[in-house]
Amino acid sequence: MSEVKSSPRRTDVPLLLITACLIVIGIIMIISTSSVVGYTGYNDSYYFIKKHCAYLVMGLILFAVGLKTPHERYLKWVWWGLGISCVLVVMTMIPGIGVMAFGARRWINLGFISFQPVEMLKFFVIAFTAHMITQKKDKIQSFKKGLIPLFSVVIVPILLTAKQPDLGNTVLMGVVIFSLLFLGRARLFHLFGMVGLGLSGVVGSILLHPYQMQRIRTFLDPFADPLGKSYHIVQSFIAIGSGGLWGVGIGQSRLKYSYLPLQYSDFIFSIICEEGGFVLAVAVILLLVGFFQRGMKIAMQSQSLFSYYLALGLTMQIVFQSLINIAVVIGVFPTKGIPLAFISFGGTSLIMSMFTVGVILNISMSGPPKEAIPNAQL
Repeated sequence: MSEVKSSPRRTDVPLLLITACLIVIGIIMIISTSSVVGYTGYNDSYYFIKKHCAYLVMGLILFAVGLKTPHERYLKWVWWGLGISCVLVVMTMIPGIGVMAFGARRWINLGFISFQPVEMLKFFVIAFTAHMITQKKDKIQSFKKGLIPLFSVVIVPILLTAKQPDLGNTVLMGVVIFSLLFLGRARLFHLFGMVGLGLSGVVGSILLHPYQMQRIRTFLDPFADPLGKSYHIVQSFIAIGSGGLWGVGIGQSRLKYSYLPLQYSDFIFSIICEEGGFVLAVAVILLLVGFFQRGMKIAMQSQSLFSYYLALGLTMQIVFQSLINIAVVIGVFPTKGIPLAFISFGGTSLIMSMFTVGVILNISMSGPPKEAIPNAQL
């Protein structure tokens, strides 16, 4: 009797619809939040939404690339990807090549777009971590044979990101790596040692960069200087509180009139709360929860251990990044320059987020598991 071949599964439609809903909310909110800044700064109310739509087109192209490229190929490309990404991050620190903004060098100006290499770096750090956990298997419980080979590599991109300085993405990468190692059954003793080392690095970065220390002080007492150093977060609180249950109406925000800075980017969730109220804010959070649930399900049904850990890592990166953004604007975390995935004004983050979804959907179509997937860890 001939063996029946298993056919590939279909694209995960719920994840695709969730992503589309987040993108549509982003378009609506950017039209609402950026018109004032666009008119006053560029004499064009649609300046930012035009650029955002251009980024969306580029994102759709990379989404198609991620969807059609077999994700197993990243095993072959991971070293090259890490190396090129690290070189690009180093280039951001070279005067004349890197672009200085908000006290940090995180961008390379390509003319038509300011490229942020850390977004590419995050993808390959996750792919490398997934590869190492898959390769080491039970050896990941050994500090010498499992964790040291992993840490000796990932410490380089983490330190480079911290050097820019970009504390938000540094913490994000650390949290995702920690989560993957935890799910990969690394020893808790080793992981807590890793957390201690990471916290020491965060404290060191804060002590070396006065503006980060000021953000901590502002976080601890946000109303100490409401018209000065605490201005951002206080205006965010006002926007959130103004929305109430149903909001003041889409397009009716008052805080977007030069009161709340970066209202179309880092603080767009504040305007979501103001214009759409508690209802729209919860809807966005539920969409992120749905994204997480679908990503976890795709991981649990994936073809191989590498597919499993890659899907986990990419899903956690998107969701954790968004939760950090929300935590910042509601005052739970100190201020960090991390966008709300798919919703904040575009650029490299939007483009790479769409590529990431394409990769996750490619994993969802890869067919039934060929090796044991550790479902119990979830």
